[in-house]
Amino acid sequence: MKKTIFSILAITAFMVSCSSNEDFAGRATVSSATSSSVSAYIAQNYPDTKIVSTISSGSTVTATLNTGETVSFTTSGSVISYSNNFKAGLKADSIFNPADTTRNDSVRGHRPGGGHGKLGDHGGHGNGGHGGHGPGGGIAPDSTHVGGPKGGGHGHDRHFRNEVSVDSLSTAINTYISTNYSGYSVIHAETDTICQGAVTQVMVCTTASEPAKLVFDALGTFLFKGERIKYADVPAEISAAVTAGYSTYTVMKRAEKLTLADGSVQYKVHMEHSGVRKSVTFNSDGTVACEK
Repeated sequence: MKKTIFSILAITAFMVSCSSNEDFAGRATVSSATSSSVSAYIAQNYPDTKIVSTISSGSTVTATLNTGETVSFTTSGSVISYSNNFKAGLKADSIFNPADTTRNDSVRGHRPGGGHGKLGDHGGHGNGGHGGHGPGGGIAPDSTHVGGPKGGGHGHDRHFRNEVSVDSLSTAINTYISTNYSGYSVIHAETDTICQGAVTQVMVCTTASEPAKLVFDALGTFLFKGERIKYADVPAEISAAVTAGYSTYTVMKRAEKLTLADGSVQYKVHMEHSGVRKSVTFNSDGTVACEK
């Protein structure tokens, strides 16, 4: 009996040792120190996003955001490069819609690609298209994603439930984007509830620029455009209002400049206190327009 218990413990210890050194499919895991550095950088500079995964490959650590953007770091946490997923766009997100009949678009399985993922993950982007979701490209456990056959590269965790497919964007939204942002690529879309109510947020960009966020109401009417800016560049009225009303909060390095449909401008400031995050939108004169 003792020998049996010892054998089980030895096997368990071996399995734990393997899993601590590698992620699935041989991908190296990220050290806790590097992970903390990456998380801190993203929280400060991309506070409107969520980290989907951090993957180590050689001396490079790549953080994939839920918007499709990626930021690469050294293993010491220094930033190397940024990508906005412009070439792949939302069509690489493979959001599953059983009723869809369009071939090879954003909601159907894709051809074999250069990536694979564990069940429930996106695969990497490869020569043949988007990589599959786990063995055989099966449907994810929450039935929101589907993929093609697996490939040979890396994958990243599936996006969040409020993400929406390009196919589901309304005619009004598509018309606005094609009319006002010709040549831009849609890299991400999601639904949300903000102070203006239920909205659809669509991120568009060109080449390597950071995306602009276009926000539409439930009817597809354009409400405002959001652009990331340095908090240091907000008007004095905004920083004074933050100091006066939120002195106990730590302000993130990046804020958002919101240009409304009528041409007026607001500023959204992201801040944190005791582990709780808050986003406050100010009118250009420093008065609070929204707090969430």
